[in-house]
Amino acid sequence: MQDRTSSDPAIDVLVVDDDPLQGAIISGVCIKLGYRPHFAASYQEAADRLAADRYDYVTIDLSLGDHDGIELLRLIADHDTKPRRIIVISGCDQRILNATVRMAHAVGMLDTVSLPKPIDLTLLRSALSTLPESAALRRRSDAGAACITTADLSRGIDNGEVYAAFQPKIDLASGKVIGCEALARWDSPTFGAVGPDLFIPLAEQGGLIKAITFSMLRDAMRFAAAFIATEPRFVVAVNLSASLLSDTSLPEEIEHLLAEIGVPARALMVEITETTAMADVGRAMDVLLRLRLKGVGISMDDFGTGYSSLSALARMPFSELKIDRSFVKDCLTDADMWKIVSSSVAIAHQYNMKVVAEGIEDTATWRALDALGCDIGQGYEFSRALPQDAFVDWYRGWTARHPGEAAAMLQRGA
Repeated sequence: MQDRTSSDPAIDVLVVDDDPLQGAIISGVCIKLGYRPHFAASYQEAADRLAADRYDYVTIDLSLGDHDGIELLRLIADHDTKPRRIIVISGCDQRILNATVRMAHAVGMLDTVSLPKPIDLTLLRSALSTLPESAALRRRSDAGAACITTADLSRGIDNGEVYAAFQPKIDLASGKVIGCEALARWDSPTFGAVGPDLFIPLAEQGGLIKAITFSMLRDAMRFAAAFIATEPRFVVAVNLSASLLSDTSLPEEIEHLLAEIGVPARALMVEITETTAMADVGRAMDVLLRLRLKGVGISMDDFGTGYSSLSALARMPFSELKIDRSFVKDCLTDADMWKIVSSSVAIAHQYNMKVVAEGIEDTATWRALDALGCDIGQGYEFSRALPQDAFVDWYRGWTARHPGEAAAMLQRGA
């Protein structure tokens, strides 16, 4: 199979199944969608095809005779070029299917979904038809990443190309906007929109992370100042990197910035991950305790994704816990994820902390988390991250549609 060109846009699907009948059914759905199916009846045949050719989709039956689908997933994970989407199919227990998808995500195959047997052809068509743009965006970003240098980023910072976008944080019970998270964005006239997953590591390596962080802090606190007159409890969150938590001058520098802009310390929430907090516990405790004494909030971001989350929670002076989107996204369909979310809410409340769920993408998840007692939500159900002016426009529209108490009554089913 030759690499496709713009004049050859067909999508290639590798169907891996030791049951020829099921393989024929899946291949038939592919043909109806205008795709080109390629069938492999064994692990070895699939391995040979993957070594020789590139595929957009791969469907994998977990039971493959002498081998299993997990082995094939591991093989795919080791390839430099991965399929755009993997569809895992099995008659196994749903927990095994869920765990398989999580394993695939953990080894870098982020767009992996599962389907139970017997196959629902409607669900199969949907899995084969729906492909988020993120994979293509990552490929374009990765292609341009090698060209970007620390000097390019430094010029971008100096030229004001790196800026803060703001994603709303919503009180789940009332629907009220209570704050936002400031997220770094870089719009380069040379490289286009560069993702933070590319330029933040570059900033860390090149000694630019403090400059970016204080640029975000300044933008965030000026933004908070514009809201505090009408929303006195408005809080803007900013991420802190591990390297900054070893800088014991940080609390005083942040205090001076707050005084310069004229906003109270409670208007700022700094977010750190468990990994960041535990990298150098002694210095992190020094910095975080002094920030808390000055009135700044501390949020534990990505809770549950590290190896010592409970230890960090017990030892550090956090005021907020943020449940990672990987748990929230599928919590209504994955019983294991729901248990993690509900346990996280209970643990945080035992520590008298507010709980934020990020990655809320639909109203059903919003309502379920509110009923669970989760305090705050963030995600595409409310809004993506927006530039400052767009956020203000969104805020006015949201407030008009969700005037607080009316939303709370709606949530209670009144």
